[in-house]
Amino acid sequence: MKRTIGFTLTVLVFVVLLATLYASAGAAAAAPDGKAIFMAQKCNMCHSVPTAGIERTTKSEKMAGPDLVNVKMDAAAITKFLHKETEMDGKKHPKEVKLPDAETKALVDWVLAQKK
Repeated sequence: MKRTIGFTLTVLVFVVLLATLYASAGAAAAAPDGKAIFMAQKCNMCHSVPTAGIERTTKSEKMAGPDLVNVKMDAAAITKFLHKETEMDGKKHPKEVKLPDAETKALVDWVLAQKK
């Protein structure tokens, strides 16, 4: 009888530990990484972010977007600009960013966090 209880407790502890590991891995996966999104969307083709070690890849000054350190817009304005809902300096963003809300928020929050 004691052997069965010991085995049951061992299995129970193992299951709880396994569930805890899966829950923490799921939480980490649920939080999108703004820098990874920036790179995956190829924002670095036009924009530099020197604080993150990112230099734009385009050599064309016509295609070059602004450096994204110390951005003065708020999160709502940036989001609208990325979705081509508003203009900046009389122009809309050249590429409409189509991301889920959580990823858009992570991207915008990451850009806003880039300060010198």
